[in-house]
Amino acid sequence: MAYDLMNTEKVTEFIIDIHDDFIFEDMTREDLLSMCSNAKEMIEHYFVTTMNDYDVI
Repeated sequence: MAYDLMNTEKVTEFIIDIHDDFIFEDMTREDLLSMCSNAKEMIEHYFVTTMNDYDVI
């Protein structure tokens, strides 16, 4: 029995409300994690990273 495995990468997108003057670079990691934990919606994306020795992304 043989398995054909793929390398995948999961990217999670968080839908959050922010102010018009929001600056990502001014936020601490803890603040960003807190915002993500209170997100209205979360979307997960799966990407194939390599397959048959070719980069696919």
